[in-house]
Amino acid sequence: MEDEINVEFNNEKKVLCEKIIRDINAVFLKDADLSSFEIIPKETNCNKSPVVHVDHNLGLESWCAQHVYDHAHRTLISHRRQTMQQQLRTLQQQQQSDALAKYLNVALLINPDVTTFWHIRRQLVQKNRLSINKELQFSALVLSMKPKSNEAFAYRRWLYSFQSADAIDWPHEISICERAADRCAGNYHAWSHRQWVLQNAPCLLQSELMRTEKFIRKHISDYSSYHYRQVLLSRAYELGFYMTDDSQPQLASLRELLAQYDLKSEDNGAMDANADADGDEGESLLQLLLPNLNRRSISAQRLRSFLFCCNVAAHDMRLCAEQRTMYGARDCFELHRRASLKFIVEQCVRLLTGLASGLGLYLPAANGSQANELQSQLRKFDYDSHPFLLAVRRVEHKMGEKHKRWCNMHLNFNYQDQSKS
Repeated sequence: MEDEINVEFNNEKKVLCEKIIRDINAVFLKDADLSSFEIIPKETNCNKSPVVHVDHNLGLESWCAQHVYDHAHRTLISHRRQTMQQQLRTLQQQQQSDALAKYLNVALLINPDVTTFWHIRRQLVQKNRLSINKELQFSALVLSMKPKSNEAFAYRRWLYSFQSADAIDWPHEISICERAADRCAGNYHAWSHRQWVLQNAPCLLQSELMRTEKFIRKHISDYSSYHYRQVLLSRAYELGFYMTDDSQPQLASLRELLAQYDLKSEDNGAMDANADADGDEGESLLQLLLPNLNRRSISAQRLRSFLFCCNVAAHDMRLCAEQRTMYGARDCFELHRRASLKFIVEQCVRLLTGLASGLGLYLPAANGSQANELQSQLRKFDYDSHPFLLAVRRVEHKMGEKHKRWCNMHLNFNYQDQSKS
């Protein structure tokens, strides 16, 4: 008797789960512009459909989520346990593949971390049972619920492998990354995917510089955004990128940084006047930053990119100081300031020692040999003969023992450790 009751209960639960899955599938068929999915907290069944659809937003009441997921999970696992020939027959038949997609939709919306289910979707795409555009929309829907889903981001990259770079809406992809990062702090997968976008769409450099600053000002403690901005700056310099902004004094942040390092001398003012007369405002800065540079091996574009990227780094150093004044000391402010300073010092040394000649030969120190070569040059570099770097070394010395140890380790400033004396 008890067994019969259990069987009847399980059958009723199965019928209910199938009805809920059909309701969710009906929403997918009805609304091609779904933008978000949420599990709605509700502990009891109120004898109405737990599927909520309002203004392109899909919701599922929490009381049934686990039951529906378990049912979909069992169905999909039973499919995977079939022989390869049986699986292929299922994928090739439109009605059965549609049913499979229906269970996949529910299972992945509730739990997108099951690699097997994404693999089945890939098979359906390869059999032309699912369209790439709709799959991009579905994965974005998954990310609206689980913004840290690495599987969803990986699936999007796989889908884009079937499209040419010119056909991809890269700004939209950046928006998806930003929405995921905005919803979840320290979202490594979103920022990694954004780096992938940047590698494939360098045309976004200018807009990314503006968008990342806005994000940093909003999310002051999310170091992932600071790190991405460091990657962005290195990518800009690698490509020889620069731009001019007529609305602000050219290279204003870099000039302000030089003034903080007590390099605003009468000679500097005279050089500015001469440079302005020649129509090249950056010439005086180059003479300060890169004295006695052999320019025959360096292109004009590389030098413009050098000034532009150093100006961005100087701007970020000032931004960190402003954030610290406003919000108090935080590790992310100090770490990003150090990274910006390191960028300026390293690029000066690279150019002065011939590690970055021409336009396209600059590469970030990504591998061990490049990093070792740069560190070797930093150790051998004579800072006393370089006015700007000597001024940096003098001023940074005043920022405490911890900072001095960092300068010794990464910039080879050779400060004496006062704590040991």
